[in-house]
This record gives sequence, C-alpha cells and structure tokens, in this order.
Amino acid sequence: MKKIIFLALSFLVLIQCSQTVDESIDQEIGTSEDVAISFNYQGLGKSSEEFVSNWNQLVSTISEDEDTIRYFSMNPDNVKWTSETKEALYYSFGDSGDESNINNVFVINMFITENVVSRIEFFAPSTKEEANAQQTKLFFLLIITLSDDTLDKDGRESILTNLGLYDEVSDPKQLAGSVTKNGIQYVLEPLVQNDLLFGLSLYTSFSDKTATN
Repeated sequence: MKKIIFLALSFLVLIQCSQTVDESIDQEIGTSEDVAISFNYQGLGKSSEEFVSNWNQLVSTISEDEDTIRYFSMNPDNVKWTSETKEALYYSFGDSGDESNINNVFVINMFITENVVSRIEFFAPSTKEEANAQQTKLFFLLIITLSDDTLDKDGRESILTNLGLYDEVSDPKQLAGSVTKNGIQYVLEPLVQNDLLFGLSLYTSFSDKTATN
C-alpha cells in the first residue's frame, strides 16, 4: 500500500507543477505568433547540431534563472556517440560525475538516420523529491516540443494525458501508453524493479519514416 501511495503522491506533484511549466513554454511557442515566425524549435527531423541549438534556444526562453538554464541546456561538447557505429548520440543532464548522484541523472538519446534525428529516447529517474517530478515534467514538455513545435499548450497536455502520465494506477507497470499525432508517435514506458517505479522512458519518432526532412 505504501508503494501505491508514494506513486500517487509523486504524480500528484507532477500534475500540480504541470500548469506552471506548460504556461512558461506556451508564452514562447504556443500563443506568440511573432515568436513562431521568428524561430522554429523543431528538433526531430533536423541535424543533431540543429536539435541541440533549438533545444538550448527553447530552454533559454522559459527561464531567467542561470542555474535552471544551465541544468536543462545541452553542452554541445558533451554530446557523445553511444558507440563507434555512430547510430545514436547521448547527453546526460545533472551528471556531476558523482556516483552517489547517479539516480538523479536524466539521459537523452538521439538516433541518427541519414544525418538527421529520426528518433528520441529520454530516460527520467523517479525519486521521492518534488524537484524530480518538476524536472521530469519540463523535460517531457521539451521533448514533445522538439518533436512537434506546431503543438500548442492543449496539444502538449493532450499528449501527456493520452500517454497515461496522469492516470491513477495500482501497479506502476500500468503507467504506460502510446499515441500518434501529426505524424509523430509518442510512447511512455515505466521502468519497474521489485514492484517499484525507478524511472520513465519517453520515446518519440516519426510514424511515417519517410517524414524525416
């Protein structure tokens, strides 16, 4: 019972911080026609360099706090290939090199097809800290925006809702879902060990693989 209560409390916090985080992004990309015209935040279907640049540009618009911007931004020098085959790039957020902090590290993988990002895999750890739920929410919104920057606030929230992120569940394994919108597929998968949720993975990709342009 304690496990179930903890799970419910964690995502109650995530829901409570949802409106504030999404409104911050919406001020920049969801309701401002001028901003939409002046800057394209699309990352999926773009080169890895464009992806990282657009990610950092978006992060810089949703906060004025230097520590927040630094935490959520990608340092291009630390974006590395996962293997010598150069099929995917990865970046770790919050990785201070301290092994004791490894449970608080968020990881993004960008899979490259014909020199563009064709698929995104994002891992978010699950901890008891309220800040973790807030960070997860913001990262998910960033991923959704970089996957389809035509979505407005309601569109982004619809994705998370249809993925089951806000569902009340008795088993953490039920915290999963898949939805396709505007030619982009989103998949949410829980990572569970010994009936305890230790992370969530969010995947996005083109539902039509020929759409990478």
